[in-house]
Amino acid sequence: MRAGSTLLTLLIVAQGCVGAPSSNRAAPGMAPGGRDPTAFEGGLGGEAGRRVARLTVAGVERTVSVLVPRNREAHPPLLVLLHGTNGNGEGIVDECGAAPVAEQHGFVLAAPDSREPTTGDWDHAEAGERYWETAPDRDPDHNPDLLLVRAVIAAAVRDLGVDPARVFVAGHSNGAFFAYLVAATMPERVTAFAANAGGLARCATSQSCAFRAGATADCGRFASMPGWCACNGPALPIEPPRAGRRPPAYIVHGTDDPTVSVQYSCALASELRAAGHEVELALRANEGHYCDRGFTAAAWAFFAGLQQP
Repeated sequence: MRAGSTLLTLLIVAQGCVGAPSSNRAAPGMAPGGRDPTAFEGGLGGEAGRRVARLTVAGVERTVSVLVPRNREAHPPLLVLLHGTNGNGEGIVDECGAAPVAEQHGFVLAAPDSREPTTGDWDHAEAGERYWETAPDRDPDHNPDLLLVRAVIAAAVRDLGVDPARVFVAGHSNGAFFAYLVAATMPERVTAFAANAGGLARCATSQSCAFRAGATADCGRFASMPGWCACNGPALPIEPPRAGRRPPAYIVHGTDDPTVSVQYSCALASELRAAGHEVELALRANEGHYCDRGFTAAAWAFFAGLQQP
């Protein structure tokens, strides 16, 4: 992990001016008061500080790393931060430099832990790893990890007075793919999202494309470079929604990533833009597969900008 990398912001596209809802009303589609009928047991606690909370969702106890800032307002924003394969909530909070940003800006931070599914998927060759479920069930009323995110949001609103109109999701690697899935399937609950080293794949698996751009940090030039992957299958984890609310996206990727090709973030930015989302894409030239400690600060700056009148 290398701290303080310079983010090369390549593209800021605003189509339709999709801003965050004002803080005194729920996001479109939410029930009155921002309440979610998701069934769960447990809670996040109400006091300031950093701790591990437990929620039982769909009959399974799940752990969530929680940071409640001391300077939070009565109805603070919420950031749900999602780790990569075999990671955990505690680790991703530190890796992405999230704790000091939450304290500085007064938002509640919740970083849940994934499970160990019994089979592999398009993003994982086999079972035995901990990761977020992005296939085959993408229904937020059934997918156990989407249900967990719903429960985290509902618990934050209930226990900490979180403003349901200012709920943001961010993730790294497998967590980045999942953050996009969360926003695509639950746009009424997610104001905007950020993805680091993830994207949208049209190859058979996330490992099918090994394209690396090195020092080149321009998606428009990648297709003419050696190793570009001409995949044209179905979108993984999900096709960009083209109807209803379209959450804005902040997308980051290292151009020399050996684990998840930068091609996937270029594809996500391009396809979201075509579907009418507001997108900011930042490429880190010559950088690899990690969450820069400045990621959360940069993502929060993007989110905060959406809330300006």
